[in-house]
Amino acid sequence: MTSVALRSPNWMTIDLRVLRSNYAELLRRAGGRGVAVAVKADAYGHGAVEVARALADCGCPSVWTGHVDEALAIRHAVPGIEVDLFAGYLPDDIPALLAEGLRPTVVDLAGAAAAARHGGSVNVKVDAGLGRLGVPLQNAARVIGQMATMPGLQIAGVYTHLPFADVGGRAWSAERSLGFGRLLAELAAAGIRPAFTQLWGSAGLFAGQPDPSNAVCIGHMMYGLAPSAEFEPSADGLGPVIAELGSRLIHVVDHPEGSVAMPGGYAHRGAARTGVIPLGVSDGMRRFGAVGEPSVLVRGRRVPAIGTSLEHTIVDLSDIAEVQVGDPVLLVGHVDGERITLAEWATWMRCSELDAALGFAGRINRRYVDLPSP
Repeated sequence: MTSVALRSPNWMTIDLRVLRSNYAELLRRAGGRGVAVAVKADAYGHGAVEVARALADCGCPSVWTGHVDEALAIRHAVPGIEVDLFAGYLPDDIPALLAEGLRPTVVDLAGAAAAARHGGSVNVKVDAGLGRLGVPLQNAARVIGQMATMPGLQIAGVYTHLPFADVGGRAWSAERSLGFGRLLAELAAAGIRPAFTQLWGSAGLFAGQPDPSNAVCIGHMMYGLAPSAEFEPSADGLGPVIAELGSRLIHVVDHPEGSVAMPGGYAHRGAARTGVIPLGVSDGMRRFGAVGEPSVLVRGRRVPAIGTSLEHTIVDLSDIAEVQVGDPVLLVGHVDGERITLAEWATWMRCSELDAALGFAGRINRRYVDLPSP
């Protein structure tokens, strides 16, 4: 019996040439600071191993993820790149992470002691005001000082996270950043000078916030995703790494005048002809919101997407004369001068660009452009 590889006709095209170009632009903008690349959440839905391989190919020294399985996959598949872990595991796990050649993050003395017992290099996360994870800023100088005395422990980095999405958040983060700057100065005065210090991510870098650290950690903008409505990656010389999101028509049908479809999201709203693609909520779609009318590209023309269910989306093909089963349908991409962006779909689905990308991650086939050899 012949073995046949059966695959869904849904796909996402990831253009690694754009990723490399974005990395080069981010290095330029960092102005001498190091650029640590966040590949958490499966590289923001783009594929952690493939993205890490492409970054290693263009000289990126390290990537960061918060997921142990992703970190191990990268470590084994891309031996030429350093893998740092954000926090997200128990202190008892830290010796095993170190044994795998990963650099974990510690957020308290218990984690540091576990690392010291094994002997290894760690990063220390400081909570400068976000209130999520880290050594509280007001205690950080004392606690990191204690860590520095632990035999066998090397403090490779000290970092924090102060994201913001609007003018108010920018003012708050700027005020909190002053305390982190004072901490670095206090540590230096005590002879603690980590090789890696980091304060800002995408928003802080592109807002031009003053920076006392020597590196930035970039997530959203590396992939051409806006961290908030305040920023537009394309205006800053960055492109979307997701080049296409598409499917193929599995059904095309003409509707006799006066036919009625079931209400509640399935109605064809008087469309003379509809088509169906096998891409639904289970694949990452969301129920359409009230913001605008979703569109797709069929044969180079925008047509309405008029309903979605668990496994299917219905499109209005009334104005497309020569359409047939198997024709490609682009949710994101461009054909003959017409373009639909991921940002548009995020608006229609009432979520961020990142949430839209993550919704499809791991559920549809990825195609890579310019993937380096393993």
